[in-house]
Amino acid sequence: MVTSVSSTSSSSASTSTSSSTSSASSATSKAASGQNVMKALGSGSGIDTASLAQSLVDAERAPRADAINKNIKKNEAIVSGYAAVKFALSAVKTAFDDLKDVSDFSSVIASSNQTDIFSVSTGSSTQPGSHSVLVTQLAQEQRSASTQSFTSASQVITTQPLNLYLNGSNAPSIAVTTATPAGVVDAINKAGQGLSAQLVNTGNGYKITVTGASGNSNAFVLSSDAIDLDFGAISLNRPQISQSSQSFAAGDTAMAASPLSLTLNGDTANPIVVDPPTPDTFVAAFNGSAAAQAKGLTANYYGGKLTVTSPSGSANAFSLLTDNGDALAFVQKQSAKDLCMTKPLQEAKDAALQVNGLPITSSSNAVSDVIAGVTLNLTGINATSVNGFVQATGSAATLSLANDTSVAKAKLNALVTAYNDASSLLSEVTNPKSSLATYGGTLAGNSSVRALRDQLRRLVTDDSSTAGGSSGTGPARTLSALRDIGLQVDKNGKLTANSVTLDLALNFKFADTVTLLSGNQENQTAFSLDASGLAGDASKALEKMLGAAGTPTIETDNANKRITKYQDDLTALEERMTRILARYQKQFAAMDSMVGQTKNTQTGLTSTFEGMMAMYSNK
Repeated sequence: MVTSVSSTSSSSASTSTSSSTSSASSATSKAASGQNVMKALGSGSGIDTASLAQSLVDAERAPRADAINKNIKKNEAIVSGYAAVKFALSAVKTAFDDLKDVSDFSSVIASSNQTDIFSVSTGSSTQPGSHSVLVTQLAQEQRSASTQSFTSASQVITTQPLNLYLNGSNAPSIAVTTATPAGVVDAINKAGQGLSAQLVNTGNGYKITVTGASGNSNAFVLSSDAIDLDFGAISLNRPQISQSSQSFAAGDTAMAASPLSLTLNGDTANPIVVDPPTPDTFVAAFNGSAAAQAKGLTANYYGGKLTVTSPSGSANAFSLLTDNGDALAFVQKQSAKDLCMTKPLQEAKDAALQVNGLPITSSSNAVSDVIAGVTLNLTGINATSVNGFVQATGSAATLSLANDTSVAKAKLNALVTAYNDASSLLSEVTNPKSSLATYGGTLAGNSSVRALRDQLRRLVTDDSSTAGGSSGTGPARTLSALRDIGLQVDKNGKLTANSVTLDLALNFKFADTVTLLSGNQENQTAFSLDASGLAGDASKALEKMLGAAGTPTIETDNANKRITKYQDDLTALEERMTRILARYQKQFAAMDSMVGQTKNTQTGLTSTFEGMMAMYSNK
């Protein structure tokens, strides 16, 4: 039963009434002040004319003001009563809204006879059914570790610029700004390449471990410039590339003040002479030297810089020094490395499974889109695959998907509660002897409420727009109304739910029950002409009842208009009483003045007569 409803209109009316009363009190106070003055000045008659005038006005005002205030309170009660009715009807609409869409019945219970093999997540599109699941391989990510161990997290790996290369790319994929194990880990984690790294203390030094995403397609090859840093797996052999740190223009002789002398691999006895010292002469002299040709080294001039490249493989590493100090210095941009075939700690693999006999692969252990509305979260293996033939190690896992009837039953029971609360409230607001605080009896004798109660009752007793009908050929087949699924109004007007009948309908006629209530509609608009089902029909009807053209809103608006009119009448009455009081005061003042004059004349005559008597008596 509703016990608390907010009524803005009632509060507004009460505030207006208080304002009118306050204005009246102020006017009365001013009148009283005038009366006190009059009483003090005019006492010729000896009568309290101020109190007399006020009493006459109060006697005239009281019955009229009481009648107006009674009407105001009556209409304020109507506003409060209809606020409670709207609240109760809104609760019924909410209950019907929870039953009007087909998705309101989409809850499915998933169960498996092998919970150690997978767990299940279901969605709104999940359909009841049974499925066989065999899992032969879980998806896993590649995990690689540096083949070298480091003495500390801050050990310097190389003094040359350090770059990491991903999947055989010739262009650096990750630039390492701090060439230490900790710096490499930080650079990998910030690179956004789908890799994560951490530094592990193995007890025999520190190793860098790198992990990718799960699935075959996410396998990776990671290599570096540094000779002392590789990550196993399969990394390609690489040439050494050294480049001048300075840039020169073609034909520029500013490379040196005199001919250059180049020392290759420390062979100072056989320098390579560059004369004149220009970029073009450098390339010609270097490539024409016996020492460079013996090592397979080539020099190029491109983009303003000189570059020397070796063949691939660590055996082809070289050093190159010049005799002019920093004027021409070469920086190693890439170190020479051999082909590496070391296996990673863990290889990347796809998940492999069969669902209802259909082979499935997935890069993730969360397998979706195989069973509509279902995600299989793989956690174990229950089969093996030999030459493509899948054989269960025990038995296939069975996934059972069944309608969760408990959700629908709870929603129908909520409808029963909401309906009975609304029905009870409608009885209380029309009962003049009701003991319900605030709202009891507020709409006694109101015929509109009786009409609302009849409309509410028809919502739960009439046939659905998708009723099966007597022939059972309608959309809901054997079901036509709520009574067919165990919900019916008893002799006391209460909606009751027969649990046995309801359970039978939900367990054996679930699809028909959904059609009966929702019409198999989803988010149907109010303008749709398609059958909405019983809950959809009721929701539309209640929407109109609670709308601007509905009885509660119209009756509330009319009551508020009457309250405003009565408040205006009260104000007009107070103004009229103020004018009457002023007239009485004026009339009584004139009367008091006349009585005073008469007394004065009486006093004068008495004095004259007494003087005359005294005069005659003395004689």
